[in-house]
Amino acid sequence: MRRLVRVQELISQILRHIPPTGSWLSAGLAALLAAGCATLDNSAFEAATEPEGASGYAEKTAWATRKYAIATANPLATEAGYQILKSGGSALDAAIAVQMVLTLVEPQSSGIGGGAFLLHWDGRRVEAYDGRETAPAGVDGTLFLTANGQPLSFSAAVIGGRAVGAPGVVKMLEMAHREHGRLPWPQLFEPAIRLAVNGFAVSPRLNTLLGGETHLKKDPAARHYFYDAGGKPWPVGHLLKNPQLAAVLERIATEGSDALSTGELARDIAKS
Repeated sequence: MRRLVRVQELISQILRHIPPTGSWLSAGLAALLAAGCATLDNSAFEAATEPEGASGYAEKTAWATRKYAIATANPLATEAGYQILKSGGSALDAAIAVQMVLTLVEPQSSGIGGGAFLLHWDGRRVEAYDGRETAPAGVDGTLFLTANGQPLSFSAAVIGGRAVGAPGVVKMLEMAHREHGRLPWPQLFEPAIRLAVNGFAVSPRLNTLLGGETHLKKDPAARHYFYDAGGKPWPVGHLLKNPQLAAVLERIATEGSDALSTGELARDIAKS
């Protein structure tokens, strides 16, 4: 839990040093920092079973600002948040646009098919939103046991549908948007939809993690999307398009979060 504690301490420092007039800034920072708590420092896991592998580390220059700041894991997501702020959106609006772009460009770490926590500060109080996944209704105590009652291996337990929860992040973001959003909900999806249709450049991190992945290739759709005909991950800079995701985002933008949790999309998720 050390990383979570450090993030909480950093959030507290931010809230103490940014005046109430910058509440929209601190709300966005807190939301984006909280989203980074998904991977915890847990020494009980061996390196081979960590949720994500490493792809390099680089020292970063510290920055200070009094107007706004957007920090994400991909520059395309940062740019999306920036454009939303320029259009008059709130920090919460920017965080939603960021999340939608990360769904596309950082699928190994973030996405609308999972969950998240969000912290929002309006200059007077901090609100916490719980958007974590929940277990499907049909789950019981035998889900991660073999036929003879023994625990499944790590890979057998986490790869495939057993470890998939009912998504909660979009419903949570929609709730927060009703309370703190400024721009229309559909507008926040435009950057991600545009990138999904026109394509985005494969990042060094995505390329590196795909190179060490062994299970994605077993799924025909994933193999076709992430790898070339020779089974190698698309190179850094390769223009990757995802019109199917664009169609899903368009549905959520026009119909709201229920488009993901009920109806045709929900049935497709349950079948896969």
